[in-house]
Amino acid sequence: MIAVRDRHAIIERLGADPLGNVVLLKHLAAFPRHTRAFQQLSPAGAATLVLLDTQASDYDRKAYPAAAYAALIRSDDAALTETLLAALPADGGIVFKLCSAAEQAVVQRHYPLARQTSFLSFTSPIRAPGRDGVTVTDSATDAMFALYRTQDHQRDWLSPLLASGRAFTCRIGSGAEPLSVCLAFESYGSVWEIGGVVTQPDQRGRGLGSRVVGAALGELARRGLLARYQVHEENTASIRLAEALGMKPLLRLTHYLHARQGVTTLHGNTGSSRA
Repeated sequence: MIAVRDRHAIIERLGADPLGNVVLLKHLAAFPRHTRAFQQLSPAGAATLVLLDTQASDYDRKAYPAAAYAALIRSDDAALTETLLAALPADGGIVFKLCSAAEQAVVQRHYPLARQTSFLSFTSPIRAPGRDGVTVTDSATDAMFALYRTQDHQRDWLSPLLASGRAFTCRIGSGAEPLSVCLAFESYGSVWEIGGVVTQPDQRGRGLGSRVVGAALGELARRGLLARYQVHEENTASIRLAEALGMKPLLRLTHYLHARQGVTTLHGNTGSSRA
C-alpha cells in the first residue's frame, strides 16, 4: 500500500477520470487554500480523501454549522477507505460526502452518521448540436441574473466566468423578459455543469426547460466538453427532465453528518468560491 500526499500527483491521477472524480476535483480547484488531499494506492485500486474547511464554503457553512470539515471520499476498496480515516481531524464536526454505500459502511463503523441529503448527477452522451429557438451567448441581462439568483447563482460569481469564457447562458424569449433560462459553467477542466434552470411560473408545463437544457447539451457537445447535470434527490421535475433528454445517471453524492464539540479550521482566510 502506498500513501500519496502530493496534491499535484493526486489531482493528475483523479484527472484521468474527470467525470467520475468531478466532485473531488471541483473542490480541489475551487478551494486550493482550504483543502487537503490524501490518497492510498494498492493493487486493489485507489482511495482518495479531500478534506475541506467548511468556513470556506458558503453552502457548507450555512447547511452544516456544526461541522468544521467536509470529508469527500472516493474509493475502489474498503480496506483503502479504512486507511484514509486516520487522516481525519480529531476535533470539530465532520460532514461526510460519499459516493457509495460501500464507503458509507466503512465510515459508519467509526463515526455514527446522520443522513442529511443527497444529490444526483447525470451526464449526456455526445449529441448533435441543436438550439431549437434558444439563444446561446456568453452574457446575461439583468432579468436573467434575477432568475439565476433564485437558484443561488449570484451575479458576482457568474459574471467573471462569462467574461473569461468559462460559462455561457441559454434563454428562450427576449433579454428583457426571458421565458426560460439555464447556464453552463466549467466545473473542472473538460467537465462543465448545467444549472440555473428557471422557467417563468406562467410558462411552465410547455417544455421550455427541456429546450434550454437541450441547447446547453448541444453547445457542450459542439465544444467537445463533458456535461454534468446535478439535481437534489427531491427535485422530481428536474430528474424527469434529465431522463427525457436521454441523460444517464453519473453518481449520487450523499451527505452524512457526524457532529463533535469544538470547531476549528484548517488554515488562513476563507473565500466564497462555489463548489
